[in-house]
Amino acid sequence: MKFNLYKVSGYEEAIMALRMSKGKFYTEKAANDIQELVWLVTDKKGLICEASEYHRKLSSSEWHDNKKVSCFYEQDVAEFKRLLGLTFDNSMGTHKHHTLMKYIELSFFTEGLHRGAQDDLDSHAIAFNNRITRYSTRLADITQTPLSDWYKDKVIPFDEALIDMGIELPDEYKGHEITPWGYVKAKYATVPAKNGLAKDVQRGLMPIGMESNSIWKIDFANMRYVYKMRSKLTKANPELKEGMEMLADQIEQIPVFGENFRKELTDSGEWEHMNKVKTISFDEYQEFKRFKVGK
Repeated sequence: MKFNLYKVSGYEEAIMALRMSKGKFYTEKAANDIQELVWLVTDKKGLICEASEYHRKLSSSEWHDNKKVSCFYEQDVAEFKRLLGLTFDNSMGTHKHHTLMKYIELSFFTEGLHRGAQDDLDSHAIAFNNRITRYSTRLADITQTPLSDWYKDKVIPFDEALIDMGIELPDEYKGHEITPWGYVKAKYATVPAKNGLAKDVQRGLMPIGMESNSIWKIDFANMRYVYKMRSKLTKANPELKEGMEMLADQIEQIPVFGENFRKELTDSGEWEHMNKVKTISFDEYQEFKRFKVGK
């Protein structure tokens, strides 16, 4: 089972959204310059590119009219991070303008996650704005249902148990037809395989522990919410928690925003894991401030 970060996008929109909200530094030329800068310093995945890729891109175009491009790798990466850092401080840092985070979008694959955990993640469909496509048990040609990694050493599917006991079930009985997962009643056993109804019937036998694949797309702000609900510090499904931490490790590679993906800036001025942040009353907070001054 694995979660694989596929693409990060929207940096230039997040940068320009901050400028627009402040009513400063917006011109079409400035927006185009920032867009070109982002293209120059990021790779196809949306992470900081290697210097070799930067120079290859640099040599493919003319940059004399772009005020944001210095034609030096380290300087241009630093400028990109500076611009993105202003948006970060206004969205995740001091000012909590969460809307700015929503311009940054992530897409990722889940591979081999069992369907039960996939359903749990799918319960956040609104956060994903319904941008979820699963390996369909109705459209795909499925001839076997391997268990996800988490279930392989925990349960024994009925068909495997029968084989282990040396019991061979007949291909049909009373007109009912066998499938890899059980029998389809005679009434539906003769439905042509290309008929959608045949797969609709058969998938009713498929186990919830079978592995499945999906692609997901979500903005950065909602990804933080989903992570908070399904991290290793929650009571979520164990395999889903493992996958979410795997994804979070990759998200932390995102420039500027990634480092504190798992964290929230507390009123004490410290970054803390979001699942460890506790809500306190105003009086309790005042007491904390007195303690901090005294300390």
